[in-house]
Amino acid sequence: MMSKGLWACILPASLLLGISLLHLGLGAARIGPAEIIRAFFAYDATNYAHVVVVFQRLTRLVVALYAGAALGLAGLLLQKIMQNGLVSPSTLGINAGATTFVVLAVQFLGLGGAALFLPALAGGMVAILLTFAVTGVLAGQGDGRLNLVLAGSMVGTLFSALTTFVISLDPEAFGNLLGWLIGDIGNFDYRALAPMAPIGLVALMGAILLSRAVDILALGSEQAAVLGVNVRLVYVGTLLIAVMLTVSAVTVVGPIGFVGLVMPHIARLLVGETGPMPLWICVAGGASLLVGADILARLLLAPRVLNVGTVMGLSGGLVFIGLIMVAAKRGRI
Repeated sequence: MMSKGLWACILPASLLLGISLLHLGLGAARIGPAEIIRAFFAYDATNYAHVVVVFQRLTRLVVALYAGAALGLAGLLLQKIMQNGLVSPSTLGINAGATTFVVLAVQFLGLGGAALFLPALAGGMVAILLTFAVTGVLAGQGDGRLNLVLAGSMVGTLFSALTTFVISLDPEAFGNLLGWLIGDIGNFDYRALAPMAPIGLVALMGAILLSRAVDILALGSEQAAVLGVNVRLVYVGTLLIAVMLTVSAVTVVGPIGFVGLVMPHIARLLVGETGPMPLWICVAGGASLLVGADILARLLLAPRVLNVGTVMGLSGGLVFIGLIMVAAKRGRI
């Protein structure tokens, strides 16, 4: 009989594989598994199904896998170091800050593609620092966990307003970015994802190396220090990794929410909070979640394709309201 840990490894991997195959097969044109296999191993440029699989759906799949995995892992890291089940890249304002700096870089520096990662990283860091500053102002007033989310919402709203203002200065210049601003994986060349992949890999390795120290932090700063953990280094390092993961995804697909909020809760339900297994659950689960959302985006109004950010936004809004209600009732998530 397989152990719980082994099941926790196999089930997410099986789900990820299955939903990836569904993604390649489902859409305005249904393509069977046999034809999908032939598209990869016996590609025929005159076969419409092969062209759709390789040059349309595979592109979306690769982008969705990366972005979903990055956002899921980022959400877990943020919730663990802040001991707050309501935080995520979107609720802390990181997504909004990265988006604003990308828009500024496009408008005033003429940057594009992977070069937007550095402005996005700067925006994400500025946003999280502002969120901490506002939280400090709110200290001692009400629930500290909700204050953090409130501060993040305020900062996110500020950056969103700034983004809208910059776009209003020259709307035509941002025509190609409108889908990205909502959250889009359909118009991205997956070959441009290559510069982001090393960032994601380094961040994942860092998260694994710090996972034990992050678990010890849950005991409290003083207890962690007694056990030999460099509290400040672990906290800052984990925060930086989470922001890097977030902005690498935002650079690729735009400000998509919900993934980083809900995946840590699913991981806790399945395998608990400690050890490396929650990392794997959030990576595989986040990727599966965004791939599934893209399937819905292509099927709900087929042949019209929705932005995946719209699908995730509707789902995430409802879940976030539910989490807020639970937090207000119990005082914790």
